[in-house]
Amino acid sequence: MTTSRVKSAERVLDVLDLLARRGVPLATAEISSALELPKSTTHHLLNVMRDRRFVSYWADQRAWTLGVSAFEVGASYMRSGPLHREGQRFMLALTQSTDETSHLAVLQGSDVIYLDKREPLKPGVRLVTEIGTRLPAHLTAVGRAILSRLDVEQISALYEGYTWPTRTGTGPSTLAELRELLAAARESGYAVEENATTSGINCIASPVITRDGRPVAALGVTFLSGSKSAEESALIADRVRAVSAEFSADLGDRMVETPTADM
Repeated sequence: MTTSRVKSAERVLDVLDLLARRGVPLATAEISSALELPKSTTHHLLNVMRDRRFVSYWADQRAWTLGVSAFEVGASYMRSGPLHREGQRFMLALTQSTDETSHLAVLQGSDVIYLDKREPLKPGVRLVTEIGTRLPAHLTAVGRAILSRLDVEQISALYEGYTWPTRTGTGPSTLAELRELLAAARESGYAVEENATTSGINCIASPVITRDGRPVAALGVTFLSGSKSAEESALIADRVRAVSAEFSADLGDRMVETPTADM
């Protein structure tokens, strides 16, 4: 590999590291100054990274943030690390307290992947959410829970040119409809899906969030439509939200690393 290609790779990583550490939108000039790069070089790097969705551009602020692809890389790390391992006991807690099936899912692109689930001892309906199942995120409660914690630019980039597939004829079919659902989920702390992935099945889910506010997964509880009263559904929602918050706090504690001195 040529020296110029190595240098370009280093600069791309420097941009990602800077945006991750600052945690706020940065203008091209700010990035250029912080990394001591020519403004033209910085502009070219950012445009290439935007094409690959590693950064997003906020036109109203004329500034840059991390993009969806950067989020996906982080989610991939979490899938192979503490997220999956630690999630097992929180799914168990949900299943034991609700007597319903619980599951853990992560976002990958515009889909969610179900990493694991726990089923109650009682006989129940067979769900499509088997381990490893991939479903459109906009149709699922777990997907909406994660999406509700992404910023406006990330959602716009993720659903640019999207075809809005459906499974049962229900669910959002436009970005505006999805945004309404995500706003409600963010305000309440949980997302609800009714019959959108499988007729006769409802789900309530809450996001699992890192200390810096990134959603890395969602915990959900699934049950038969009509099997719960409004009060019972509200109790499940409270329980899902509480256990997801516990998982988020536990995950944050386990991910704390000992700081090292700058070189």
